[in-house]
Amino acid sequence: MTIDDEEATRPASLVDTLPSRHRTVLRLRLAHRLPAVEVARILGTNVEAVLLFQHAALNLLRRHLAAGVVFEVDGSADPRS
Repeated sequence: MTIDDEEATRPASLVDTLPSRHRTVLRLRLAHRLPAVEVARILGTNVEAVLLFQHAALNLLRRHLAAGVVFEVDGSADPRS
């Protein structure tokens, strides 16, 4: 199985569509592999809020993927039915 360039850039583009706080939590938790308690400290919030933002962000990404949202080269969203 191969992944073409458009497909390889899709997750990063979808993450960029998330609200700022959701995007930040996901990047700190997943890309930087920080524990929720450390992310909470960085953001000045509590662990429960970090986990809530993470859960909401992942749900938003799932909805985008289920809806077939794809991104053009210029970064604009194109929902395909």
